Amino acid sequence: MRHSINFFKIIFICISVLTLFGCATINETLYLREAEVTGPIMPVPIHITDTTDVPSFTISPTFSYNSKKLFTGEITEYTSLYWLDTAFVPSEHSLIWNVPTVNAGINFDLVVMRGFALSFGANYSSQHNFNSWGGHFGLGLFSYNNGLCLRLDGGLQIHSMSYEAYTVSKVIVEYWWGDREENISFYHDIGESTHFDPYMTLTFNTAYKSWPVNIFINGGYVVQTLFSFIPETSYYYFPLYTRTDKRGSSTAGFINLTPGVYFNFSEVTRVLLGCRFYIETQIGGADPKSFIMPMMQVDFNL
Repeated sequence: MRHSINFFKIIFICISVLTLFGCATINETLYLREAEVTGPIMPVPIHITDTTDVPSFTISPTFSYNSKKLFTGEITEYTSLYWLDTAFVPSEHSLIWNVPTVNAGINFDLVVMRGFALSFGANYSSQHNFNSWGGHFGLGLFSYNNGLCLRLDGGLQIHSMSYEAYTVSKVIVEYWWGDREENISFYHDIGESTHFDPYMTLTFNTAYKSWPVNIFINGGYVVQTLFSFIPETSYYYFPLYTRTDKRGSSTAGFINLTPGVYFNFSEVTRVLLGCRFYIETQIGGADPKSFIMPMMQVDFNL
C-alpha cells in the first residue's frame, strides 16, 4: 500500500512539472525607451612611415580637442502601453551622448620586420565625473618608396562608457490549449560597460628629409558600441524567460579623415598637427552629424 501511495506521488509531481513547464511558450522581447551615455569618441592611432629600419620603436603622446560636447539621436523605440508607467518622463531625444572635450593618450609602434608593425596604446578622457580609460592594439602593413609612404592599420579599440537607460519588456505567454497572456515590465538601469570594437585606417605621408614640412592624410572607418547591458532594475515587473533584444542600434559608426602636417625637429623627434573629421553613419537623426577635432602628436623614434 505504501509503495502504491509513493507511486501516485511521483505521478502527481511529474504531471505538475509538465503543467508548469511544458504547457506554455513564454517569450520576452526587450525594447529601448531612452538612453543617456557618457564616454569619448575613440581616436584612431596615426603612424607615420619615414624609414625602412628594422627593428624600430616609436612612442607617441597624443592630444585631441572636441568643441561639441553633446550628441543626440533617435533609436528604435517601443511606445505602446507607456500610459502604464507614470514614473517615466521621455526626453526630446531617445539617445543622448555626452562627449568629453579633451582626449589624451600614448601610442606605441614596433616595427618587427620590413613592412610589418605591431601597435598598441592607451588613452584617457573625463566628462560628467566619469573617467574613461581605453586603448587599442593592432597590426600595420606599410611601404616606403622614395619619400612616398603608405600604411594600412587594423585592430581593436577598447573603451568604457557609462549609461543610464530605460527599457521596456514585453512578455507573451501562449498555452497549448489556446489561451494567451501579455505582460509589460519597465526597467531603469545605471552602470558602466566596456567594449571591444574594430577599426581600420589607411595613412599616406611624404617623408622627405630636406623638406621643412611634410604632409599626411589618415582615413578609415571606426565602429563604437555605446551601451551593452542586461536590464536588471525593474520597478514594474513580470517573470522573465526567453529574451529577444530589439532595442535598436547601440552602435555608432564613424567615417574618419585626418589631414595634417608634421615637422622633423631631429633625427628622432617629430611633431604632428592635424584635424580629425568624424562623420557618423549609423544613428538616425544624429545631431551633430560630424565632429571636428584638432589634434597634436609628438613622435619619439628609438
